[in-house]
Amino acid sequence: MLEWIKKHGSVVITVVVTICLLIWLYGCEPKVRSLNDSERRVTRQELQLELNQLIGLAELRMLDLDRQERLRAIILQNALILVQGQPFNPVGLITAVAAVYGVSQAGGNVSKVVKVAREKRKVKNGTA
Repeated sequence: MLEWIKKHGSVVITVVVTICLLIWLYGCEPKVRSLNDSERRVTRQELQLELNQLIGLAELRMLDLDRQERLRAIILQNALILVQGQPFNPVGLITAVAAVYGVSQAGGNVSKVVKVAREKRKVKNGTA
């Protein structure tokens, strides 16, 4: 046996190194620093989950900004109507209040739907 190993030493070393390299390549996934915590290293799938979370958070904040801008536009339009000297219109005021209420309810519902979808995605991916 010892003579066979001496005779085929380069082949044995090549096979052992190749097996070790294959085990290392298969078992050790590449990792990068996390988007949330720079001390932690994550794999590609974990990085994608963090990116989806950040995108969802940005979408929620954009919806909130849109709702605030619509409310501001409604208030400015009603203020311009009053300043122009037209008589006070109670029906217009009721319509404006209903519009503000509807916009706030729609924004809240969209936020809830996005949060529920994100939670379902976390549970589905097993990160909850």
